[in-house]
Amino acid sequence: LMGLAGAAIGGFLLTAVANWTGRRPVSGLPLALLCLAWLLGRLSIHSPVLAMVGDQAYWIGLWTLMAIEIVSARNRRNYKVLLVLLLLTLSDSAFHLTELFLPAYQQQALWAMLWLVLLLINVIGGRVIPAFTGNWLRRRASPRMPGADELPAAHGVVDVAAICALVLFALAVLSGLSPIIAVPLGTLCCLLQIWRLSRWKFYRTGSDPLVWMMHLSYLWIPIGIGLWTLGLAGVVPTSAAVHALTIGAITSMILSIGSRAALGHTGRPLASHPLLTCAIVLISVAAVIRIAAAVTGLQSLMGLSALAWMAAFLCFAVRYVPILTQPSVDAAKQP
Repeated sequence: LMGLAGAAIGGFLLTAVANWTGRRPVSGLPLALLCLAWLLGRLSIHSPVLAMVGDQAYWIGLWTLMAIEIVSARNRRNYKVLLVLLLLTLSDSAFHLTELFLPAYQQQALWAMLWLVLLLINVIGGRVIPAFTGNWLRRRASPRMPGADELPAAHGVVDVAAICALVLFALAVLSGLSPIIAVPLGTLCCLLQIWRLSRWKFYRTGSDPLVWMMHLSYLWIPIGIGLWTLGLAGVVPTSAAVHALTIGAITSMILSIGSRAALGHTGRPLASHPLLTCAIVLISVAAVIRIAAAVTGLQSLMGLSALAWMAAFLCFAVRYVPILTQPSVDAAKQP
């Protein structure tokens, strides 16, 4: 959540904010210092104090850079992103402080960060997934443009209700609310998230992995919420839900959105590749196996899940390291 997801959040937001505001992308010394702060948090894992310094420097630095860009451009639509980033910074601080002084509450701090990352996916994913899907459907339908009922639904009441239900269920989980209230709330949240996803026409995207992988990634959110609800009811371990949300939803979304960004920002066509498809499928396989390990208690399944995870990132690296380390196609065409 602080390493992999933290870096992905920073990379996405600092890339997207230039489009949101029409300003130049953040680069140079501020970006270098942000990367060094992130590295300090990772390399000092055996020193809780240094890890806290690095992590807090990263989140505070990221929030500051985003705030400068968004406020300077009066981009009020994305003030909510600043709020979530601020809460992520506070939850990271709470995690480190509880590690040092109140270890009994450390898991709650970690879960707070998990739900905030999911909230960020709900807010931003709710924009980009239907937008990218709609663009793809329009291109695919040429020369006959699809009707409004064949495109992803516009942001509306269902989206707001799904996000609000997520926030309420997260608060119920973090506060230890009675299952009598939390279980129905989790069920409602799960159903609203599924309804929201269905409005984005995921069932029309089967021919393009670069599009359906975003929907698959988001699908893990209602799956994880459903498993958490079953955990509160005593049917499955809560850890099964945590793995669905971290391996399934967060990691899949990182690969799905990161792969598109890498292609788009290097001037390459938005086209999938068998290695990318394998990476996304293997991450979901890793999530399924890890959930099965949590439910059955079979330690051997944990090893299989780890192998699937490593194979997924190996596929991603083989495909995208060359793309990200070579000049962009546009730059290569220049004399």
